[in-house]
Amino acid sequence: MSGALPVRSPLVLMYHGVGTRPAQTDRSCLFVPADTLRRQLRHLLDRGWTPLTLDRYLRGDFPGRSVLVTFDDGYLALVEEGLPVLCELGVPATAFVLGGMLGGTSTWMAGMPDEPLLDVQGVRALVDAGLDVECHGWDHCDLTNATTGTLARSLVDAAAVLADITGRRVRAFAYPYGTHDAATRAAVAEAGYEIAFSVHDGAGRYAVPRVDINATETDATFRLKTLRSYPAMRRMVGAVPSLRPALHSLIGRAHRP
Repeated sequence: MSGALPVRSPLVLMYHGVGTRPAQTDRSCLFVPADTLRRQLRHLLDRGWTPLTLDRYLRGDFPGRSVLVTFDDGYLALVEEGLPVLCELGVPATAFVLGGMLGGTSTWMAGMPDEPLLDVQGVRALVDAGLDVECHGWDHCDLTNATTGTLARSLVDAAAVLADITGRRVRAFAYPYGTHDAATRAAVAEAGYEIAFSVHDGAGRYAVPRVDINATETDATFRLKTLRSYPAMRRMVGAVPSLRPALHSLIGRAHRP
């Protein structure tokens, strides 16, 4: 498969958890309240955005205003609080799950090590609801400069675990922490994945950038992040660090308990 992407690529949103977590617990702002998720997705639907399945995204079968909704890490709360919202609105989504940590907790996060992860039944619940379950690695380790054994476990063994549960070939990968290098991208391609997703740093088909949506979003920041010009604006703000606090002061942040 070519490393090129369609010229007219859809918006790809990256969520993590769904639910309300205290700021002192969720220091990385990963959990978006269910009501906020509903409001954000409703905003897209009302403005004529077409939500995509992974299959439709990979086929390139989409109109101009299209969005692929993704969730990283595979938190149990995605089934408990996120899935009802997705089903209510009829929005498909892709969940990137850790094949080696099913039924465990988020031990890779020092400040939030006890958040429950999906177990086998949870993965099947997502599939039964029409979501695509894809691979996020084995245990959320950073794959840059990884050993051959670590890459095999994260890309091949983890995918095999998920395929055995879902009965489907795993086609997409999302890099833990969004980090990747040339060797990692080559390993993803060699492992047979059709596509891989990063966060902000893109590099063709095997590092497609996504827009992160977190617990601090207001309605205004969410609308800003869905603009086609947002990646360029983010790069500009990153080049001038003093602009970031000024921008946040202007737009605001969501209140967190």
